Amino acid sequence: MSQSASASPNNYVRENKETLVEIIKHGDDEFVRAMALAALVEFGDDPDLNTLRRELERMTERGGQ
Repeated sequence: MSQSASASPNNYVRENKETLVEIIKHGDDEFVRAMALAALVEFGDDPDLNTLRRELERMTERGGQ
């Protein structure tokens, strides 16, 4: 794999989706959470957006915790 392919934002998000979701769900820093969300929205697949939307709805229902 070339360095440009491994550095691709699409590849990064695909390979680290679970970590990004965990950051959004449990991160303490709002800026870092926003960056993880932005990466998923910008470079994630459409099914990822649906999963993320459900997770955000669950967080909202629980009062953001």
